[in-house]
Amino acid sequence: AQMASIDQILQAGWYLLELINEILDLAQIESGRLALSQEPTSLAEVMVECQEMIEPQAQKRGITMTFPRFDIPYFVSADRTRLKQVLINFLSNAIKYNQPNGSVVVDCTASTPERIRVSVKDTGAGLPPDMLMQLFQPFNRLGQERSTEEGTGIGLVMSKRVVELMGGVIGVESTVGLGSVFWFELNAATAPQLAVDAAEPAALE
Repeated sequence: AQMASIDQILQAGWYLLELINEILDLAQIESGRLALSQEPTSLAEVMVECQEMIEPQAQKRGITMTFPRFDIPYFVSADRTRLKQVLINFLSNAIKYNQPNGSVVVDCTASTPERIRVSVKDTGAGLPPDMLMQLFQPFNRLGQERSTEEGTGIGLVMSKRVVELMGGVIGVESTVGLGSVFWFELNAATAPQLAVDAAEPAALE
């Protein structure tokens, strides 16, 4: 009983810490003080890092995850840390609000020559149009307050603000009973050039 109580206290502590951090981030954004370091960022690398972080959560719930294969390297102009934050938020929501043994499919496409779109499709309950209108309101969990799923109601608001600060757009498409697709688009970037040592190799004796 004591161990169970301690576990509940720890969970509550981590939840409060997450809430405080997200509120502080949101306050920084709203006041225009959030510093971003934008540079050409490899989507393939970010995807791998996010996949490693999120897959244990999916496995616990029996959710199948599919990530894209990058035959063409995609680079976007983004703050790497904030880009990961947005993608992790999308993936976490797709797992939490999915059906048992459901699936999550991540896709990456060039929507235009100048823009790259990342989408996360789930097989959850889907959302009616009136709820879609409320999605990006702070602290609005669309009735999930009464569910067993933890959440702050800030993640999507943060994601929208961060994507827009990076020069992108964010959106969602949903069908009740079938699931939802959350997506964002960022400006495409040229892959960074590695420094090449132009020195001639030393002649063999």
